[in-house]
Amino acid sequence: MPIGFLAIAFLMQLTKKEVLRPAIGFTLKWGMIASIVAAASGYFLSQEGGYNDQILCWHKWSGIGTALLSVTAYFLFLKKSRYYFPAFISVIITLLATGHFGGSLTHGSDFLWEPFQEKEARPVIVNADEAFVYQDLIKPIFNEKCNSCHNESKNKGDLLLTSEAYILKGGKTGASFIAGNVGNSLMFERIHMNPIEKKHMPPKGKKQLTEDEIKLLEWWVTAGAPFDKKVIEINTPDEIKTILSKILTPEKDQGVLALKIGPASENVINSLQEIGFEIHPIAQRSPFLEATFKKGKKLKKATLKKLKTVDEHLIHLDLSGTEMNDDMMAVIGHLPHLQKLSLQNTQITDEGLRHLKNLDYLEFLNLYGNKITDDGLKNITSLPRLHHIFLWQTNTTDLGVTALKNRMPFLNIEKGVNKDLFGDATLNPPLIIAEKDIFKDSLKVELKMDFKGSNIFYTVDGSQPDSNSIAYSGHPILLTTSSEIKAIAQKTGWNNSLPARKFFPRAKHEFKKVNISPSPNRKYKGKGAQTLYDLEKGSINFKDNKWLGFEKSHATIYLDFGEKKEISRITVGVMEDTGAYIFSPKGMEVSVSENGNKYRIVASSSYPTAAGPLPPEIKNISENFDTVEARHVKLKVMSNLYNPQWHPAPGAPCWIFLDEVLVE
Repeated sequence: MPIGFLAIAFLMQLTKKEVLRPAIGFTLKWGMIASIVAAASGYFLSQEGGYNDQILCWHKWSGIGTALLSVTAYFLFLKKSRYYFPAFISVIITLLATGHFGGSLTHGSDFLWEPFQEKEARPVIVNADEAFVYQDLIKPIFNEKCNSCHNESKNKGDLLLTSEAYILKGGKTGASFIAGNVGNSLMFERIHMNPIEKKHMPPKGKKQLTEDEIKLLEWWVTAGAPFDKKVIEINTPDEIKTILSKILTPEKDQGVLALKIGPASENVINSLQEIGFEIHPIAQRSPFLEATFKKGKKLKKATLKKLKTVDEHLIHLDLSGTEMNDDMMAVIGHLPHLQKLSLQNTQITDEGLRHLKNLDYLEFLNLYGNKITDDGLKNITSLPRLHHIFLWQTNTTDLGVTALKNRMPFLNIEKGVNKDLFGDATLNPPLIIAEKDIFKDSLKVELKMDFKGSNIFYTVDGSQPDSNSIAYSGHPILLTTSSEIKAIAQKTGWNNSLPARKFFPRAKHEFKKVNISPSPNRKYKGKGAQTLYDLEKGSINFKDNKWLGFEKSHATIYLDFGEKKEISRITVGVMEDTGAYIFSPKGMEVSVSENGNKYRIVASSSYPTAAGPLPPEIKNISENFDTVEARHVKLKVMSNLYNPQWHPAPGAPCWIFLDEVLVE
C-alpha cells in the first residue's frame, strides 16, 4: 500500500497542476500512514528469524526511513515549504530501496535478473537404473518446491536445502530427517500436516509436492538418504519403479506425441460430437484427441469419414461394438497418427486388416471377437511400433500366433482371457440405450448385452441390482417419472459385471420465465436463461455453448411457472472437470413461493467435493421433497468457490457449470 499511495502522489506532483493539490495531500497522507503500518508489521515479522541478516538490516532501516521521510514530506507539504519536493524525492528513493530489499528477502537476491537467467533444467533420465538418486531425482524436488524458503537469502527455521552439507546440518529444531526412519523425521511430519497449518511444508500458497514426489523423498530417506548412489544400488520397490518410468526421457523415438501440431477447431469437434462421437483431448492442453463412437447409435461409412477433419489430431479411436466392417476400414487407413485402435466385437475380417499397413504409429490393436484368421495376421507384420494385440475369440490358431511372434518378437500377443483387459473373467456392464436423455411424458429404454448366454437384471429406483432384481425380458422399459436405471450382466462361470447406470430426468413442467443471478461468465453464457430449459444436454466439451459457467460464485435461479403447479422434485444438470477447475456443486437449496416475494425452503442438501483428480463427467443433482403447490421456485446452487488443497492450483477460483433444470 505505501508503494501504491506514494507512487500515485508523486506522479500527480510531477504534473504540477494546482487542481490536483487536494488529491496529492489526501494520497500522501494515506501513503504516510501505510508506511508507518508497513514498517511496524515488517519489524514484528522479522522477529520470526530465518532471513539473511545483512539484507534484513537494509530492508528494515530503509523501511523505517521511508516511514519517517513520508511523515516529513507530508508536513512540509501542508506548510507549502520549498523543501517539500526534495523531501518527497527522498521518500521515493528509500521506497525503491525498501521494495528491492523486500523482494530479495522473499524471492532471493537475484530475483530481478532471474527471469533472464538460464535455469537449471531437470536432469535428462534415459536409464532409470543409472540415475543418481539425489542428484537426478531428489535435488530437483528441493529446487522446485523447497528452496524458495530455504536458501541463503531466506532460510526459514535456519534450514538450508541448497547443498548436501546444509541438508545434513538441519535447522534450529535439529535434523530435518532421520536417515532410514521416515516415521520419526520432522520433514515428513511437516509435509503431511493439514495444508492450512502454519508449519505445513511447502506453505499454503506455494506450489505443493505431488504424491509421486513425496514417495520419492520417503524412498530416499528410507534407503539412508544417500548422496552418491545410483538407483540400481539401492532397494527399489515396484511402486517407485512405476514412478521412475513416468519421468524417463526417451533417447530418440518419442512416437506420435513428439509431433508438433496445433489444436483442432472447436467447431469441428462439436460437429463430430453431434453425429455420435464422444471426443476430447487425451490430456489437458494437449492437441491430440481420443474418440469413441457412442453405443446405441448406428455407425455408417459417411459418418466415419468425418473423422478426416481431425486426422492429424486423432490418436486413440474406439469403435468397439459398432457396425464397423471391411469397407469402412479404408477410412481408418487414412488416419495416419492412430496410436490405439479398439475394434472388438465388430464385423471386420482378414480383408479389412490390409488397410492398416500404413499406420506407422499404431501401438495397440484390439481385435477381440472378430473373424480374423492366421492369413489376416500377415497384414499387420509391417507395423513398426505395434507392441500389443488382442486376439481372444478370433479364428486364429496357436500355429498362426507362433508365426506372428517369430516375425515380431517384441509384440505382446493376448490370445486368451487377459486379466488386465477383461478382469478375472468378469463380464462387461450392459448398455443402456434410449433415444434421448431427457423426456417430457414417457421414455422407452433398452438394455443390451453382446455376450451369448448372459442375463441382465435391473432396477429403476437407483438401488443396486442383483439376481433377485427384475430380469430384462428384451422388451423396452417404459419410464414415466425421473428414474435412475442400474443394470448388471450375469453368466454362469463368470463374475457379475459392474453395474451400468444412467439417470433419465423428466421435464414435466414448463417455465414462463427464468431469471439467473448473477449472470453467467461472458465466456460461458450459452443461450442465456434458455440454456436451462431447451432440453439440449451439454456435451463433455464445456466450450460447446450449451453450458452456463459461473466462476468463484454461487448461482441462484428463479423459476416462474405462470400458475400454481404441484412439484416434488427438481433436477439440475452439472459438469465436473477438475483439470479445468470445474467442480460439481457443494450444495443445493430449493425454496418455493406463491407470489415471488416470500420464499420458504423445502429442500436443502450438501454434496461431497472431489477428493482427487477426476476425468470430465456430466452429472445430475436432484432433490426430492413432499409435494407442494407453488408458482415460483428459487434454486440456489452452491459452488466450492476455490480449488481444494489437493489440486495443482490450490486456492485458485473454481467454476460450476449448469445446463438443464427439470421440475416434476
